[in-house]
Amino acid sequence: MLKRCVPFVVTVMTLFFMQSVFANDWEDLIGSTPSIELDHNFNARQSPSQQQRLQVVKRLDQEILVLRAEMSKRNGDVRQVRQYLDQLEKQQILPPFIERVDALKQYVASQSGFFASLKRYMQRIDFPMQESNAVVAIVLPTSGSYELAGKTLQNALQKGLKEAGFKGKLVSLDSNLYASAFELWEILKYYQPDFIFGPLSKQKVVQWKELGTGVSTMYFNDIGYLGVGEFSLSPSRTAGLEQVFQLLQQAQYNNILVLRDNSEKSIELEEAFKQAWLSFNSLHDYNMEIIDGNVGQTIDDAMKVSTSDQRRQWLQKVLQEALEFESRPRQDIEAVISFVPQNLAIQISPYLNFLSSKKEVTHIWYPTQTPSAAFLDFNKDAWQQTFVILPQSIQIDTSVNRSQIDVNSKNGLFYALGQVAVEIVKNSALSTAVDNVEFTKYGSYVRNASGQFHLLPVVYWADNGVFERFYTLTE
Repeated sequence: MLKRCVPFVVTVMTLFFMQSVFANDWEDLIGSTPSIELDHNFNARQSPSQQQRLQVVKRLDQEILVLRAEMSKRNGDVRQVRQYLDQLEKQQILPPFIERVDALKQYVASQSGFFASLKRYMQRIDFPMQESNAVVAIVLPTSGSYELAGKTLQNALQKGLKEAGFKGKLVSLDSNLYASAFELWEILKYYQPDFIFGPLSKQKVVQWKELGTGVSTMYFNDIGYLGVGEFSLSPSRTAGLEQVFQLLQQAQYNNILVLRDNSEKSIELEEAFKQAWLSFNSLHDYNMEIIDGNVGQTIDDAMKVSTSDQRRQWLQKVLQEALEFESRPRQDIEAVISFVPQNLAIQISPYLNFLSSKKEVTHIWYPTQTPSAAFLDFNKDAWQQTFVILPQSIQIDTSVNRSQIDVNSKNGLFYALGQVAVEIVKNSALSTAVDNVEFTKYGSYVRNASGQFHLLPVVYWADNGVFERFYTLTE
């Protein structure tokens, strides 16, 4: 009995693969399924046994199509899944297959959205660097409350493009002189720009996006959504955590202690850091304490100093005798990372140095609030074994009066933004990769999964009065 069944199984499987091969050939050669004119009285003329056989064949055909679609899904071939669904859509789906077909439709919909997003985010910047007829517009506020920032950024873009060998024409407009982005575009569109730098303010960026100009544009603000031909470059507190990971990787620190307070920014940064940390490390390697009052007591609790003291008290009580005691903090912690403001951060390094540990523990401070340059300079001696991660806008040398910095200054955040923007458009092929840190002499930048470029903060090494720039391996 078994032997008589085998040829049937082989025949069905052979038909399955033959249908698969030939169907693909037909689809490639013809591109569509041939239309068939149906005789609506045909079924009425069939005997019950013939109708039953037709139902079996129809069920078998749909089973084969669904199986092939599911096999293509496992192989990640979205295009092939879509073709099989197109064939199934021309039929009345039998009840046993409805749920499976719906699952396949959901898969295609999700993947189509993913690849569309990926295509948008991973688009290269087509900048007309060598085209003599090209027009590049710089649309920034060079008057009003943003005057210094706008002029500094504009000057950096103009100088950077000239040094990069841009052969086209530059057009600059003061966006502050126009009440809306629409009025600004009504003037700018007569220049027929090929690329636009700006706007800078978030309000103008939102308005500009709504215009749908169709011109490739690089904004200087953090944008929630980027459309086709839209790019952005800005600082980002969360993206700047990349510098923390660069330090941890370079020093190969595996056991860390994280300190935060109860402020909203501190919680946000710690949660973002933890999520990224757990992507590559074990939860057991992650230790976190909340500073809710005394910094020293918090570190004692985290480093098990308090536990050591409790054991001493218990032993003295049992022995009823005073004991000579030296607390023994945890020896496995290699680095302390703090997401706190300056008044708390300045207490951490001295206290870590005070603890009797066999090895030095490095402090990595990522401020939740931009610290004062004067505060940092005045308290240089208080920092020990500390990496301080600061935004580009901070100038450690307080002998420079920031209010007197002119637009030709090569210091500061906005000049760096302009120069890095030129580096990005000049080397667009390097800028399509996600999460790759790229270095320029004006700062490092990274492109995130949302397709936005972020200028990373600067790393300094501070120890006993020394405050100097520190370069990671990627730089």
